[in-house]
Amino acid sequence: MLESFEAQVNQVLNKARDDAGTSAQTSLKATNNIKKMVTAGSKGSYINISQIIACVGQQNVEGKRIPFLFKNRTLPHFIKDDYGPESRGFVENSYLRGLTPQEFFFHAMGGREGLIDTAVKTSETGYIQRRLVKAMEDVMVKYDSTVRNSLGDVIQFVYGEDGMDGTAVESQKIDSLRWNNREMEEKYRHQPDRADYGENYMDPDIIEDIRSRNEARQLLEMEYNDILDDRRLLRERIIPSGEATWPMPVNLRRLIWNAQKIFHLDSKKVSDLHPLKIIDGLKQLSERLVIVPGDDPISKETQANSTLLFNILLRSTLASKRVLREWRLDTLSFDWMLGEIESRFNKSIVHRAEMVGALAAQSIGEPATQMTLNTFHYAGVSSKNVTLGVPRLKEIINIAKTIKTPSMTVYLKPQCARDHEAAKNVQCSLQHTTLRDVTAATEIYYDPDPVNTIIDEDRDFVRAFLEFEEHDVDKISPWLLRIELNREKMVDTKLTMDEIAEHISIDFGGDLDCIYNDDNAEKLILRIRIINDDEGKHQESDSASGDDDVFLKQIENNMLTDMSLKGIEGIRKVFMREDKNKIAFDDEGGYAKATEWVLDTEGCNLLAVMSCPDVDHTRTTSNSIIEIIEVLGIEAVRGALLKVGRDLSKTKQ
Repeated sequence: MLESFEAQVNQVLNKARDDAGTSAQTSLKATNNIKKMVTAGSKGSYINISQIIACVGQQNVEGKRIPFLFKNRTLPHFIKDDYGPESRGFVENSYLRGLTPQEFFFHAMGGREGLIDTAVKTSETGYIQRRLVKAMEDVMVKYDSTVRNSLGDVIQFVYGEDGMDGTAVESQKIDSLRWNNREMEEKYRHQPDRADYGENYMDPDIIEDIRSRNEARQLLEMEYNDILDDRRLLRERIIPSGEATWPMPVNLRRLIWNAQKIFHLDSKKVSDLHPLKIIDGLKQLSERLVIVPGDDPISKETQANSTLLFNILLRSTLASKRVLREWRLDTLSFDWMLGEIESRFNKSIVHRAEMVGALAAQSIGEPATQMTLNTFHYAGVSSKNVTLGVPRLKEIINIAKTIKTPSMTVYLKPQCARDHEAAKNVQCSLQHTTLRDVTAATEIYYDPDPVNTIIDEDRDFVRAFLEFEEHDVDKISPWLLRIELNREKMVDTKLTMDEIAEHISIDFGGDLDCIYNDDNAEKLILRIRIINDDEGKHQESDSASGDDDVFLKQIENNMLTDMSLKGIEGIRKVFMREDKNKIAFDDEGGYAKATEWVLDTEGCNLLAVMSCPDVDHTRTTSNSIIEIIEVLGIEAVRGALLKVGRDLSKTKQ
């Protein structure tokens, strides 16, 4: 509860700082020198402005508010047990107004941690970068377009899988990915039978030619079907995440804009360009965009794969209807564009003999030196922390056998993902529960008469239990292990008394006698005794019964630590959260956001969790690289590392 409270307080105080900063920034004129510097991007950020003129905000040490240093207080200036903002390091003054002595002291504490952190990280990232450079210094792009090391081992068949120089690509949006069926038809489909077909953007002679020739109609319909196929391929296979912006060579939008300016194209003027010429021109162009030359099957496949995404972008941006209706290009400007695309594409191809290994090492090392955070706090789940930043990078590069915060993201099959109760059941079935987790208290008694027990509150249920079930009272030890269970945890983990008794009998066989009361009783009690094979052994001597006492103590320890009642070993905790970013498609073929229940775990056991019938094994992931390679193999590890790269980029500031 205290952790959750701290997380929420932090949220509120950070919001207070941001709100103060926002209102302060609106009061600054555009001529303000600091604002000019931040807006231009020379140095500084809006947070710096907020801290100078509005409010410095919460100071943190080890990711938490300032801890109590003296007995239950941070400084002698505050009363004990003060959890308020001032006492725990919230600086409400700005640098301009000046800090109070207490605020100054807390700010110095936070600042010192930052300095030490920076100093430690500098050496760590420097060493990481050096190791990466030494590991990859011999990796280069060869003249057959493959990436190989000095021994000639193939590392990639095409550099970056698209053969492009990293300096020659920029983010471009694939429009067709997110459009629905109606928008696709509007943007791409030629409908010659409509009365207003080609009005204001196509030459009447061309319109007449298309209407009269069946072959022309078929070619235009084929073009539209190809674009629909591209959209389906993107959604199902290439980009299931629905992210439409990807780094690609040749900025087509800028080229279109240049063509419109250079050729003084008029938006009201009808184009002299025939749609079939556009289709033919694009087809020939895509045949000329060669990254891997060669007619053998491997070269052909590699060539098709490396230019696949760019060709889809070409088809969706320069589709015949868009070229005529939206971009208003004519024959001259379209031919210029085709030539320009080809020459720029060829310039974007990575140079042969480029030392891409050292380049890759530097591309990991540079952002690593700028990482600041150590842990990333899960919103809404206060107790689940994930190692990020430099410590996480170290774990991955060292391929650490045991990682600091092993965790899994478990996706569920559709019928469970949408149903809160079903998801809760899966959560209970995964979380590893031992007898200790549900036990409130344990006691050992000397209780020689099993029927008339010395514990008053147990007497009724013991008699009732013995009436229903036969018990050989003579063989039972006089020593009693009495376990009281925690009702709240029992309900939470959906366990019953019967199930626990069954586990005890499975684990200990016929050596233990177990009596328990009803699930609805005021207190949930388990009464456990040892069954001795020699009749009346416990009556023979005190020493024997003393041995029973020691033996029962050992049994108690074993039960509490080793007895697994439910769940999968290794999964210490399971948290449920609602993910609102699931990609779904509506009836119109457009994107829609769907919500689903997702489970986050503390601890890993990928194989066992994926074997659970309600878990969607195609999406479930673990953050332990070793576990992924053992269960799914090296290609899955590669995919996981790419995902880690995206997560780590969150920590770069």
